[in-house]
Parts: sequence; structure tokens; C-alpha cells
Amino acid sequence: MSRKSAERKHDQTADPYQREFVQMIKAFSYGQHTHTVFADFVELAALSISNSVDRTQFEAREKRYLEIVGKYEREDVERFPRMLGALTLSFEHRMQVCEKAGADSVPVFDGMTDVLGETYMMLELGNARAGQFFTPYHVSRLMAMLTTGDGQPHIQQHGFLRMQEPACGAGGMVIATAESLAAAGHNFQQTMHATCVDVDPVCIHMTYLQLSLLHIPAIIVHGNTLTGEVWGVWYTPAHIMGGWRWKLRRREGELAKAALALEAPAAETPPAEDVPELEPVVTDAIESCVSRPLVDDEVGDIAVAEPEVIAQPMTDSTSISDLFEDAVVQTSPAAIFAAIDQMTLF
Repeated sequence: MSRKSAERKHDQTADPYQREFVQMIKAFSYGQHTHTVFADFVELAALSISNSVDRTQFEAREKRYLEIVGKYEREDVERFPRMLGALTLSFEHRMQVCEKAGADSVPVFDGMTDVLGETYMMLELGNARAGQFFTPYHVSRLMAMLTTGDGQPHIQQHGFLRMQEPACGAGGMVIATAESLAAAGHNFQQTMHATCVDVDPVCIHMTYLQLSLLHIPAIIVHGNTLTGEVWGVWYTPAHIMGGWRWKLRRREGELAKAALALEAPAAETPPAEDVPELEPVVTDAIESCVSRPLVDDEVGDIAVAEPEVIAQPMTDSTSISDLFEDAVVQTSPAAIFAAIDQMTLF
């Protein structure tokens, strides 16, 4: 599809705020390339949101913010907040459309979508030579409905659904999963958590921005899922303010206990009356697998401005390589994400 055909199709399917957003991108001076303007916008917006909740990374990210702003004239700098406003109104409009449609309904036109991903591909900003093509949102929505459904089993058992995206793009699959849960009558802001990874920093900023505006709890990792390299970690406001560090650790504790229970041979289990009230071996094993929370239950959701671990460029090659070497050898996506969790949560 040609660039003009893609733009005509976008004009037909986009909401008014999306169209306004695209027009503002094109309004920048001719000295600024469209890809640079788009990349700088999503990074500036991501930095602004992150600095409002993640104070421990404030200085480095504020410095980066000022570096980007310094490249533009005052008129262009003033356009960036208006672009963020148009993007926010686009998501607000789409959420209202979904709410009016109600639960248990077929996804509607002009409902939730991957706004930034669609704009990115429509403007032909993707790296086609590197094979960068974002999944169309209607395909992501179908996949979410087939694989996740209403999410009831996971939500009923654990209280929330956890999804992991090894190549997140702009976060379209996470948004589609959120829409699937919303259609089933669940509040996706409370019943799902996402861990997203991508090697492209523009994708990281797009995903962080969109999931933040939708208030989806998520950890967005700038890294390589295949090699295990990690260069930065972004926590959405919903993750920090919702106390998800403790929720995820509690979930890990439940999984560790379940694994220990499965490992114990049933035939060797002594009668219940012969089992000591405290079994030292089992207790030590559980404590070694489950990390202790950094805060008590009573105050676990209060430390809004102090997220768990700040990801800087990794220098301890031994510990990081050890974490990921085992995961890659197992060639299991679950093992790779478990290694990421160890770095981001503990």
C-alpha cells in the first residue's frame, strides 16, 4: 500500500483527535525529519510521565528531556504538549465508545486500538529492512480473544491475569488483551499486569506512553529477549501506585510453594499426624525461593514515589549473564521472563 493510500485509509478510520495528532506531527518545520519528531515526542512524553512517579530516575531522565527539547525552536517545543493532549483525548474518546457498547459485546468500530502503532506504520516510520512490522490491531484483538478470552480462570485463582510480551512493538497486544477483559466485564486496570520487552527504544517509549495513558500496570523493559541484555526499565504509574511489586512477589511465592508441593514424592509423605508442625527443610527452601517484601503489608501500597529497582546500564556481567544463560539454555520464554523479573523486582 502506498503512503497516500495508507493516509487516506487512516483518515477514514481514525478519530478526530488522531487526525489532529497526525496534522501536528506534519506541522513541524521542514528541517525536522518526521521519524525524529515522532521519536522525540514519544520519548518526551514518556520521560514526563515517568518523572511524575519514578523519582529515583528523575535526574537522568530530566537531563535527557532537556537534551531533546534543546534541538527545537520554541514554537515546535510548545507543540509537543498539544500532541500529548490530542493523544490523551483520543484514548478518552475510545474508552467512552467501549463503555457505551457495554460488556459482552462485539468490539466496536472506533473502540480501543493501537493509536501510536497505527500512526507509526501509516507514516512509514518502521524499519522494514529489519523486519519491523506491527501486527494490525484487529489481528491482535482476535488473538487476545482466542488466547485470553474473559481471563476468568486466572483472575479467579490469582486475582489478576499476567501477560508477557517478548517483542511488544507499540503495546498493541497488551491493549487488545485489556479490551478483551473489558468486554468480559473486568476492570483491566486492576485485573491484569504486563511485562513487555523490545530492543527498539522508540517502541519502548510508545508502549510505556500508551499503557500509562490507559493506566495499565506494566513493566516495560528496554532489552533483548534472546540475548538477555537489559538497558533500561520503565514502570507505568499504575504499576507503582497500585502496589504491584508486592502483588507480583506474592504471586511468585504462591508459585514457589506450588512447585515445592509437586516436587515432594507422594509415596514418601509420612502420615499427617507424624509430620512435625514446622519442617525446617521445607521452610528453608521456601524462604530461599521467595524474596521478602521491602515493606510491610500495611504500607506496601503507599510508597508511590519509590519504585523497586532502577535499571541503569548493566555492568555486572557475571550476575546478569548467569541469570540469562540458564534461561536461554532452557529455550523457554517463561524462563527468560523469570530472569527479567529477578532483575526488575529483586
